[in-house]
Amino acid sequence: MSREQYEVFEGMHYVCFHYEFEHDPTDPDVECAAGDCPSAAAAAQKERLTSVLRALAAAWADGPPPGWENDSVPTYLAALAAWLTDCEGYYANRGLPKPWNAWQVLEDAVRGATVYE
Repeated sequence: MSREQYEVFEGMHYVCFHYEFEHDPTDPDVECAAGDCPSAAAAAQKERLTSVLRALAAAWADGPPPGWENDSVPTYLAALAAWLTDCEGYYANRGLPKPWNAWQVLEDAVRGATVYE
C-alpha cells in the first residue's frame, strides 16, 4: 500500500491509513521512513517533556521554587491529577484544540500543576 492508494480507501483519515499500511516498524512510538510520519512529532515532544521535567526538578535545587503554589509532592500530585481531569477547559479557555499527542498534554500538565488549584 502507498499514499497513492489513499483514495482507494475512501478518504480514510491519514493517521489511521499511515499506521495501518505505511508504518514500519510497527511500534507507533518510533518514527518510520515513510515520510510525514505522525510519530516524528511524538518523538520530539517526548524529548521536550523530558527537558521540562529535568528543569522542574532542577528548580528544586535550593528548596521549593518561588512561584510554585503546590510546593510539596502531595499537593503537586493532587494538582497534576486535577489539571488532567480539567484539561479540556484549559485548552477551550485558550481557544485551542486538545492536542492529539499525549506527550504534549503531559508537558502542559506538569507545568500547570505547579500553580493549579
